[in-house]
Parts: sequence; C-alpha cells; structure tokens
Amino acid sequence: MKTTTYIAFVLIYVVVLAGSVVRMTGSGMGCPDWPKCFGLLIPPTSEEDIRWSPETEYSEGRMVIERDTLWVATEDHTSHSGEFNAHIWEPYTRHSYATFNVSHTWIEYLNRLAGALAGIPILILFILAIKSRQRTPIILASATLGSVLFVSWLGKLVVDGNLIPFSVTIHAVSALAILAFLVMLIQHFNGAKTMISKSLRGWIIASLVIAFLQLVLGTQVRELVDIAIEARIARTDIVHSLPKWWGIHRSAVWVIIALHAIWAFPVIKISPLAFYAKLTFAILLAQTMTGILFTHFGFPAFAQPVHILLGFALVLVDLRILLATKGA
Repeated sequence: MKTTTYIAFVLIYVVVLAGSVVRMTGSGMGCPDWPKCFGLLIPPTSEEDIRWSPETEYSEGRMVIERDTLWVATEDHTSHSGEFNAHIWEPYTRHSYATFNVSHTWIEYLNRLAGALAGIPILILFILAIKSRQRTPIILASATLGSVLFVSWLGKLVVDGNLIPFSVTIHAVSALAILAFLVMLIQHFNGAKTMISKSLRGWIIASLVIAFLQLVLGTQVRELVDIAIEARIARTDIVHSLPKWWGIHRSAVWVIIALHAIWAFPVIKISPLAFYAKLTFAILLAQTMTGILFTHFGFPAFAQPVHILLGFALVLVDLRILLATKGA
C-alpha cells in the first residue's frame, strides 16, 4: 500500500504539471465537451475531422463546427450530398466556444489522459485500504478518492462553463487536497515522529497557513494574467495591468521566507528532519527566482507552471514536516 501511495502522489503531481501547461498554453477549451473530445474517444488530428462533410458516417453525440457554431449529432446517420442538414444536428448550448486548434486539443486531451491514469493507483489504494481494515488508511484513501471524483466533476463544470475563473482556482486547491491526503498516508506508513519544541512547531504551522494562502492568491493572479494575455496585452506590460492587490502576493514572499527561516535553520540541525529543511530552502530560492522573472522579465510562459508547482511543493513540504513532528 505504501508503494501505491508514492506512485499515486507522483502521478497526481504530473497531473498538476499537465494542468499548468494547459493554462500556460490556453488549451483549456481544446476539448469543448467532457469526458469525450468533440464527441470522440480519441480527439481529431485535423480541422477536416470536425468539419461537416457529405457522404460521411456520424454517430450520435459526434461534434462538428459549421457556420461558426458547434453542433452535436442527435442520431446515427450518414450525411448526404448537398448542404448541412440542421434537422439531425443541434447546437451545443453549454457554451459558445466553437474553435479548433489541434495543439490545444491534444494538450487538453493528454491532461485528461494523465488524470485518468492517476486515478488507477488511487482506486487500487482505496481497495487495499478497505481490505486492510485499518481506520486511518480507510479514511484517508476514501478522502483521496472522493477528492479525485470531485475534481473530475469540477473539470466537467469548468469545460461546460468555458473555464469559469473561480472554478479554476477551486480546481487547483482541490488538486492540492488530493496531494495532502496522500502525504498524510505516507506519514501514516512511516509512523515515526520527531520531538521538537512547541514554539518551533507553531512556526511551522504559521508557515503552512501563509504558504497556502499565498498559493490561493497566486491562482487568482494567474487568472488575471491569463485574461491579460487573452486581451493581447504585451507580457512586458502585464505587471502594470494587474490590480493593486497583486502587490500583496508579490510582497508576501518576504514574509514567507522569514517564517520558514525561523524554523528551518534550527531544524536543519535535526538529522531526521534536515532533508525537509534543505528542501524548503531550495523551493524558496527557486520560487523567488521565478517571481523575479515575472516582475522584471514580462511573465515568461515557461515560468508559470514552474512557479505554481513550487507553490504546491512548499505547502506539501510544510505539511510533511508538521506531520513528522510532535511538540515537546
């Protein structure tokens, strides 16, 4: 069960990376429906595949783009020569997005495929936990599976709502919850805890809370950046287009560094915990560097998924070291 938990953790983190790439490339609506893609199990590879054409077999639910509208076949049929027959098609009304971009479609499809793959070890983990009859694994494995199902359902809402901004933020936080439950399981299997002072542990808790709030605020900033890019604002001008409250997110990094330094410097001398303290410093350094890229080098696209992955990592490392310690 422990190995399965580690596999699930790695795969979910890959899904988070894939989701970040989807956001970076603006591929979220590459597949306009869910769980299929243009009504197909395997998405189209060219625009001709989603354009209506005569003498072609169409199955019920198949999608085509015609007259700048996304249409869904209402029945199995073979199109005849002549013009498009709207009587056996109906407009897709859940959103008005009717564009095909092969790169966006396959990036979104691979993101979904990664999510489906990650669900396999989580389902296995749930089954193993039930068989173990151990209370803690059952609770955590159930919470993990429930969170995965929620994220999948939310993914459908996001697609149906054409990437509603608030839903995207909830999506990210829900993915973090899945990883957090897996971290709890990992700690359960490891078992051992290290005694540290209550005050030091209090600083770890404070760091965890602030790091989480910073992550949530960062997802909101990220959405504003995406909106600015869609509005064709030059990347070098994005910083000036953001609302004033974005400065809170930018300046909070110094608070986060200070909070983590308070506990990480003493903890780095404690052998069982030294790795986590060193990892924390590495994450903070890398995250600060990506932040500098944003503010001084025009929000380069490649730095966006890296930044959010580091934000996830910081929260999870804080949680891991909190679970691995006990106040004395």
